[in-house]
Amino acid sequence: MNLYTFYKSMIKSRFSKAIIPLAFTTAVSGGMLVKSAVKPTEPQTVNTEVPTKTNPIEDPAVLGTIFTLGLLGTAGAAALGKSVDLRYKNSHEQIEDIYDIATLNENDYTEAFEEECAELDKQGINYDRDELRKQKYTPLNKEAVLERIDAYKANLRRVTENIRYDKKSEQQLKYLIEEVKSGVKYDKEIDEEIKFRMQFQFDKATTPQKKWKAKEAKYKSEHPEVNFDKLNGIPLQSKIMHQIQEAVAKVTAEKLVYSEEEAVKNLSQIKKQITEQPEILNKYDREECLRLIEKSLNEFDSETYQQIVEILVYRQQTY
Repeated sequence: MNLYTFYKSMIKSRFSKAIIPLAFTTAVSGGMLVKSAVKPTEPQTVNTEVPTKTNPIEDPAVLGTIFTLGLLGTAGAAALGKSVDLRYKNSHEQIEDIYDIATLNENDYTEAFEEECAELDKQGINYDRDELRKQKYTPLNKEAVLERIDAYKANLRRVTENIRYDKKSEQQLKYLIEEVKSGVKYDKEIDEEIKFRMQFQFDKATTPQKKWKAKEAKYKSEHPEVNFDKLNGIPLQSKIMHQIQEAVAKVTAEKLVYSEEEAVKNLSQIKKQITEQPEILNKYDREECLRLIEKSLNEFDSETYQQIVEILVYRQQTY
């Protein structure tokens, strides 16, 4: 029995699923995700030179390779399909992990710790409670949580970039992951529906069009409370306009070019824009930006004003 399987058998709580990889990561080596560490035969990077399909056997180009060149036999083709399916399955698990790790709190760690202690006591296993808590059940700080999410995001990007049936959904998945990160950054309680929306956008990005309708219907049937048609961002903004906004933000970062009176007028305009087009920012960036605007309108200071400009410009989401 490997270490991951041992830990998994010890703990049963919902949040333990997210805690176990954190402990195992520390035990193995710096920065490796548990799913990578316990499956050494699974490739850690995807060859971006040859786009991979969700089911390679359906791809005419692959069929041509199999039957014309004879490079893969039936067993080889099946193994390739299984490898891709496994990576796809792990991607779904990693999306769940993103949500779980972002929503873990100290009580969750304590609950999982007590569950494992009870199981170890039941089996008569000697252990050091303090050391066990230190190694496996010490909550991660905010920076570490964000680093973990970025690692999952990078893995998901490798899949979506190589199995890309819907580019907009690939972009929406990135936006949703950034929304989770914003929730962590601002200490917000993150809505569970974002997990289902991430799964939905991932599937839409990696599912052939002819199969998508059935999968979409299943999502909407199983989660009628979730608005899967909602998109992060606003449409029809030109890249040139956004580049101009970024240039203005860069100038104001170096030197505040507005007088206080002009800045207050701008704050009112920014508040109006965010109110009328709420999806220009993700939920938690929007809440933070509005909070800072109210703070600045009551008592203006250039530092807060610059934070507002940076959120509006650099965190803005369009499609």
